[in-house]
Order: sequence, then structure tokens, then C-alpha cells
Amino acid sequence: MGFSVVGYNILGCVDIDPFSCKTIELNGYKKRILRRPKTIQADIHTLTGQQILTACEAEDTPINMIIGGPPCQAFSVFGKRGGLKDARGNLLWEYVRLIRELRPDAFMLENVPGLRTIHNGELFSQLTDALSLDGQYVVSVQIYEMAHFGIPQFRERIFFIGNRKSVDVPLMKETHGPPGLFAAQRPFLTVHNALTGLPEPTELCSVPNHTGRKHSERIKRRYRLLRYGERDPVTRINKLHPGRPSFTIIVGSDAGGGKGHVHPYAAREVTPRESARIQTFPDWWEFSGNGRHVIRQVGNAVPPLFAAMLGQHIAKHVFGRKRMRSFEELIEKLGLDYLQDGQET
Repeated sequence: MGFSVVGYNILGCVDIDPFSCKTIELNGYKKRILRRPKTIQADIHTLTGQQILTACEAEDTPINMIIGGPPCQAFSVFGKRGGLKDARGNLLWEYVRLIRELRPDAFMLENVPGLRTIHNGELFSQLTDALSLDGQYVVSVQIYEMAHFGIPQFRERIFFIGNRKSVDVPLMKETHGPPGLFAAQRPFLTVHNALTGLPEPTELCSVPNHTGRKHSERIKRRYRLLRYGERDPVTRINKLHPGRPSFTIIVGSDAGGGKGHVHPYAAREVTPRESARIQTFPDWWEFSGNGRHVIRQVGNAVPPLFAAMLGQHIAKHVFGRKRMRSFEELIEKLGLDYLQDGQET
């Protein structure tokens, strides 16, 4: 969605998760952003680049860019850090294989910054070298803290940006920061900015995916007593501070753990929709599946607003794009009305 809103025409999307594919299909053509790309629900190990092109009816179409994020749980500091011992970690090499087979003009690979240090940095070096395809691609490695770009969430991620045009893509300049630290920067957008205007969650709520977990009175009592930023000792989730960006939205696993944080004002966990807002998904974007499926999609995502900024930054430096949308224009184009108030502070 983020790349689409700044002019990229997404031809196809591949994911093993059927709910993620269904979500793309649900939102195709909404707001004239996504043009209903072909969704391929399959294990990437089983697909060749040619099969993907055929499914997308793009055999004769030059591929400008491949974007994606092989699963990060194998490298995350929140997980067990199995690295390449974890089958999900091996999907990095499937990404490299598809770059080799499809030969795009450019690519972007996203992951967690823990990828830099696992296996004493050996994996990071191997991956960076492999992505260059023996010098055919110039690879820029960039780390960004999302909160410094107007995302109401502390979320650090690493991006590998490669291109065949011999361009070393520069870092984007940070736009937001702590209030009063740098006069030229806007203050962080906060949890309050993200959650403002949402009704209380009910089964009949018209906002999609805004139904929360049912809590016992014992849990509600514990949540009421938490201070901002404090972690509940049983559920091990933190109470959000309304005046700060959120803690990172995490995915969890098949064994559980994909919970939202504790709401700053109500004695409950945030709903999947509230987590989606913290990730800068607009309310019109509907997720497929139940709460667990939704929070996994939300937690796996690059925040669409940040993706739009990065997408047009790459378009400028790699493809010579001159028209650059402002932060306010991106908010308006995506339909992130709930963040508008934060721009007036």
C-alpha cells in the first residue's frame, strides 16, 4: 500500500499465509490505490521467477522493483534468535534467488536490525554480498527508527536497497523527534494521536477489526493499576503512554504471544484495529481473519506511511522521480485522518 500510494504499480504479491492474500484481495481498488494485484498463495520455495511472471501475466513486462520482507522472527531480539537454524531464516536466500531470476532494476528487503549481529555478523556479511550478485547491484544498507518519521511507534528496522544503476541511495533525513530537542523537527506522533476518534470496541462497531479480547475482572483490575510504560507480570505486555509513541507492535507465533499492548485509558488490551492505527493503517483497510490472524498481519508489516516515504525516496534517487509528496499529502492520500491533529502541535 505504501509503495502504491506514491505511484508504483504492484503486479503481484506472494505469501504463504492465506489470510494475508485475502486481505490484499479485499482492498484492491479501494481509494484507487491498489489496482488489484495478482495474489499468489504459496510457499516461496515452490515458485520460480518465471512462474510468478506467468501468474501475473507479466512475461514481457520489465520488472522495475521487487519489495519484500522475509520472516524476521529468526533474527528478532524478541524471539529465540535461531537464525539460519530456523527454517524461516532460510527464506532470505529464496529472496536472493528471485532477484537472480527476475533481474529487477532495483529491490528492497526489510528485516529486523538483529540480523546485523546474529552469528557474530557473519550472516549479515554473507547476505549483503549475495544481494550484490557479484557486483551487479549496488546495495545500500539503512537502519531507520520509525518514530523519527512520524510513525506513532518505536520500531527500528533494517532495509537493504539494491539497484543496477550504480546509485548509492542516501539515508532519508529524520523528520520527527522528542519535543524541543531539535527545533527543525516536528514532535513525535503519539499513541493519543493514533487512537483519537475511535469508538469503544463492540461487536456492532462499524470500524473493521475493532473487536477486542474479553478480560476477566481480575485482569481488568491489574491493568487499571499499571502505570504508563509498566509491564503486566502475567500477560507480559506494557501499558501504553498516551503522550509517547507506542512500544513496537509484535507478531507472536503459532504458540501465541501476538497480543496488543494495554490501552492507555481503558482497562483492556488494544484491539487489532488500534494496533493497525499505531502501524499507520487507515480505517478503510480491512484485514481478513480473526484477531490472531489480523495482529500477525499488522505486526509483520512495514508501516504504510513509512513505506510511502521510503518508496518515493527510492523513486527519486534510483528512477529519477521529481514529484515528491509532502508528509501531509501522504497522510491525506492514505486516509490517515486520525493523524492530522498531530500535525498542528
